[in-house]
Amino acid sequence: MWTVAVCLLALPSLLPAQRLSGVVHDAAGGVLPLATFQVQGGKGAVTDVDGRFQYRFARPGTYKISIRYMGYHPYDAVISIHKDTAVDFVMEPEHNQLGEVVVTGTRTPKMLKDIPVVTTVISEREIEKTGSMTIADVLQTEIPGVEFGRQMDGQVVMNMQGMGGSDILFLIDGEKMAGESMNNIDYERLNMDNVERVEIVRGAGSALYGSNAVGGVVNIITKEADEPWSLNLNGRYGSHNEQRYGATLGFNRGKFSSTTNASYKFVDTYWLDSKDSVGNIVESSPIYGGRNLNVNQAFRYDFRPGLSLKLRGSFYHRERDYSETRKNRYYDGSAGATLNYEINDKAHLRFNYAFDLYNKNNFYPVTELTTLEYRNVYNTANVQFDYRFTEKNILTVGAEYFNESLLSNQFDTTENGDWMSYGAHTAVAYAQHDISFQERYFLVYGLRMDYNSQFKLPHLSPKVSFMYKINPVSIRLSYAGGFRAPSLKERYSNYDMGNQGWFIIYGNPDLKPEKSQNATLSLEYARKSASFTATGYYSYTRDKITTVYNERQDTAFYRNVYSSHTAGFDANLMFKLPYGFGLKLSYSYVYDLQKVDGVNASYARPHTGVLRLDYHYEKSWYQLGVSLSGRVLSSLTQNNIAGYEQDPETGMEVAVYEETRYPAYTLWKLNVNQRFMDAVSLNVGIDNLFNYRPQAYDLVSGSLSPGITFYVSLSMDIDDLTRFFKRGR
Repeated sequence: MWTVAVCLLALPSLLPAQRLSGVVHDAAGGVLPLATFQVQGGKGAVTDVDGRFQYRFARPGTYKISIRYMGYHPYDAVISIHKDTAVDFVMEPEHNQLGEVVVTGTRTPKMLKDIPVVTTVISEREIEKTGSMTIADVLQTEIPGVEFGRQMDGQVVMNMQGMGGSDILFLIDGEKMAGESMNNIDYERLNMDNVERVEIVRGAGSALYGSNAVGGVVNIITKEADEPWSLNLNGRYGSHNEQRYGATLGFNRGKFSSTTNASYKFVDTYWLDSKDSVGNIVESSPIYGGRNLNVNQAFRYDFRPGLSLKLRGSFYHRERDYSETRKNRYYDGSAGATLNYEINDKAHLRFNYAFDLYNKNNFYPVTELTTLEYRNVYNTANVQFDYRFTEKNILTVGAEYFNESLLSNQFDTTENGDWMSYGAHTAVAYAQHDISFQERYFLVYGLRMDYNSQFKLPHLSPKVSFMYKINPVSIRLSYAGGFRAPSLKERYSNYDMGNQGWFIIYGNPDLKPEKSQNATLSLEYARKSASFTATGYYSYTRDKITTVYNERQDTAFYRNVYSSHTAGFDANLMFKLPYGFGLKLSYSYVYDLQKVDGVNASYARPHTGVLRLDYHYEKSWYQLGVSLSGRVLSSLTQNNIAGYEQDPETGMEVAVYEETRYPAYTLWKLNVNQRFMDAVSLNVGIDNLFNYRPQAYDLVSGSLSPGITFYVSLSMDIDDLTRFFKRGR
């Protein structure tokens, strides 16, 4: 979020007067000539070469004003005019997010510029620029080294710089999500229709968030109502009959606020055709279509200053057109409550409870029969206490209880023929100290203890992050211990894939947690018109969990079998160009060594990059934004199992590997955004602009784009539109 150095306060009603004047400049004191000053429902003004403006009102009253300048965050405010008033406005560059308040890296609100933990923030405005509608689009467009693919049964999986879906913890407003398939969550649940920002902390986050955060944390922060009333309606139509419709209704009545969001999506099944060297189709892989519905409700009530209660609930339903005779149906219901209590200006107490239930069913339309295949339930209770010795010396302590249960068709059955259900309990205690001094040194260190009912001993996860800042340079250094507890599926599977002994997967109750050591070093340079960051990292993980196959028994067993080394380097450059242009360049190199049977089983591409060129043009009632974004991914040579043979010395069957080469590729996306009256937004986009399609599609790694696709979307803020026409009368 941008910051404004001068707050406009409602002026008391005195004498009728007509004029507002002032200067528009940036934080460094430089004036901003030709900035537009617009009064909703009225005419606009433009600052002169010295950044000065003057606007004469026809009569006293309350007006909404908007100030825009290319390359800077927009500023909107409501002001009461009753006499001649002079106000100066300070605007922040668009790329400079250092004034934003983030919560993921330290679990307490903190300015991004003052947090030692390397954190990436993707704002609502950044998402709108590129026309992204899914979390996969958002992450792949903004961050190098991220690739989404599909595995068995067509389920979506991700890889982020050598880390799979089981290593990345996804949160919604800080809450964990139930449900996983192929060691990944159901990404369709992550509705981007009402998102304020996405916070990404790469590297081990186990010291704050426990298991499954060994590779990073992605926290999706939703918007809260801050206007007396607001209503947004939006729709989108794209290739393959993609249809999306959404609505967000908000109310804010001082002590009480409410936000309701609903979205619906439909898309047809389409096919990816692999061809031989002469162009003949040799294999077709389906990308299953279907429909999903997402409904979210949040209430907030402020009993008094410093004491508030937030209640939230959601419902999710997805139906996937797996075949003409069978549909996959996914349901989720979640609810939660958070009580925030500011005891005094130093002490803050927070209670939180969350419940999440995720079901996967098979539905057979001919017989109207529904069978349960999977049920995952989370219960989480947390209490956290923050004490501020001073503004820059904060101690945080907390305790958490987490209970998970899982019923799955991959488990054994009861005497009645029902699927077995297993559970686990985790008790947690954590402490963190956040201190800074001399405006240059920032230190956060903490320790978390997880006691899981699956294991006899508690697990300790330390973390320490240090930052040295001397403007405009910041240096960050972090160390963290990470771990991932084996999932219930990995411990208790007893799965016969054909129900006839064709292929069996056995779990292992004696699995040990994966444990890792992680180090990060980052350098950041930030000025008002440019910023540069460079980050190097290293991670060592032991006791990696995978399946070991026995060909004679046609059976796979979960085992702790190998260790991995991951090292890499990221570089990001953003700067503002003249005449409304902006440029963002990001590059990532990763070396990922995951040795299995003496060969590297990693599927992380060593080199990736993203590029985005933006153009912004603005008048008093019209804005135009053009964004060209591209992803470049290097080639990858991966070792895949081709079969098994008997070792003549040991008599054991060993895997035989062959190399598979996945070619380099690049994908480009063009999005044109037009905004009218600061209330109506029209997006038109072309994805895969140059129509790249691989000769052979592979659902594990590589582009899954069917070729060039199109979309058009329309969004209307009914409240702003109403005010615009009301002012115009």
